[in-house]
Amino acid sequence: MFNKRLVKKTFDVAKSLGYNDLIVSGCSFTHNNSEEHSCTWPYYLRDIGGFDQVYDCSMPGAGNNHIANSLQWCIENDCPDPKNSLVVVMWSGNDRDDYVMPSSNDNKTYPFHFNYSKDVVSGITGGSAKWNEGNLKEYSVPKSKESRAIENYLLINSMYHYLKSKGFTFVFLNFLHGPSRTNNFDLTTYLPTNPKRTFIEMFTRITDLHEWAIRNGFLDTDDLHPTVDGHLDWTRKVLHPYLVDNYSR
Repeated sequence: MFNKRLVKKTFDVAKSLGYNDLIVSGCSFTHNNSEEHSCTWPYYLRDIGGFDQVYDCSMPGAGNNHIANSLQWCIENDCPDPKNSLVVVMWSGNDRDDYVMPSSNDNKTYPFHFNYSKDVVSGITGGSAKWNEGNLKEYSVPKSKESRAIENYLLINSMYHYLKSKGFTFVFLNFLHGPSRTNNFDLTTYLPTNPKRTFIEMFTRITDLHEWAIRNGFLDTDDLHPTVDGHLDWTRKVLHPYLVDNYSR
């Protein structure tokens, strides 16, 4: 079920983290848009962190519902060994909607697809771009920010406990903080005290990829995504050192 691209390794191992498999999920901040070349952080981390392969169910435009659903589905079907795997999830925008739907309901206008089976796919709106929105009939009634905050909190919290119950070592990352051209928002503003504390504790305390790109001049021409060099620089200087200090074996 996982996408296992045959992307050639580009860089030598800087410091092995001691795992065979890197399991990732996320949106376009994670998705590698080439079948031949490394373009995003998972494939740079694979090289410099000494992993054998990337198990990938990321998808451009994905919301947290897709990220949680597809990751669990892939783990249940492919059964990667928790003892030899590191899971890194880069959660997406809280404004995004997606759900599991029959493939017959897909009008094929969205250029990317995730298949749960031959007849079941993930329906993606793509956040503020509103890709495929016409097919998501279940979301015809607008959601409030509070309802989205609670929904996304429950998804992320459930995945946290799912991975713990399976015995995986895992890291939760944010794809961005602060204002951007998306409609993403800080869900902790709408959470009660205890869930807010729990949510904050589930995530790493490192500079996110988007902020790093802004600080260091690695923002792409769309004024949102990091450049290829931004992914590499952040992986080398932020993500990999953090993992070496906290998760290497």
